[in-house]
Amino acid sequence: MTCSRLIAVAAALIIPAAAMAETIEGEVEFTGKAPTPGKLHREADPFCAKKPMTDPSVLVKNGKFENVWVHVTKGAKETAKPPASTVEMDQKDCMYDPRMTTAVVGQKIVAKNGDPVLHNVHTYLGSATLFNKGMPNDKAAPIEYVAKDEGMMKWKCDVHPWMRGFIGVSKSGLQAVTKGDGTFKIDNVPPGKYTVESWHEKYGTKTQEVTVEAGKPAKASFKYDGTEKGGA
Repeated sequence: MTCSRLIAVAAALIIPAAAMAETIEGEVEFTGKAPTPGKLHREADPFCAKKPMTDPSVLVKNGKFENVWVHVTKGAKETAKPPASTVEMDQKDCMYDPRMTTAVVGQKIVAKNGDPVLHNVHTYLGSATLFNKGMPNDKAAPIEYVAKDEGMMKWKCDVHPWMRGFIGVSKSGLQAVTKGDGTFKIDNVPPGKYTVESWHEKYGTKTQEVTVEAGKPAKASFKYDGTEKGGA
């Protein structure tokens, strides 16, 4: 066999990393007694008071935990290319919408005010303020920000203290948020060993070691018993 033929055969045997990528999937359970959502006291603002709401910080259905950020903290060897899509954090009916979502480092994030009242968008990464800007009403121009660092980006409104929103920011993009049935799925994970962390705004973090093998989706699961650990 000629040298050129050997090179061609060897090249054909090389499987692109993307083709070998698998998933990490599983669920987050709430094993304790789920708290009954309390009424949010929004009476101070006449507009907000028009629509009574309960506290959405702990959403549990049939023992399955919603709005938990699950992400790889160790083992990722590559930095994800920032998606061209924009992550939007809206303010509707005096609440942040969505409550929890994700972004990749370098991705654009846009804040909007869909209400005819003043909101003050105050965002943090850890204890450090990222930006703190007022949006007088729904005519206010959107606030644009590019995610710079990994971590949990926390959103608050200094005018309406019950308003909370969260964006989990990842460098690798290996992350997901649990759905209403408590399940999550992290796509495009190359084979390897990873540390996976779950994060909830009220109950904190839990970690698990996961090994991803080619041709075999990896499984991970987390359990919360209702012990508060001050995630946010």
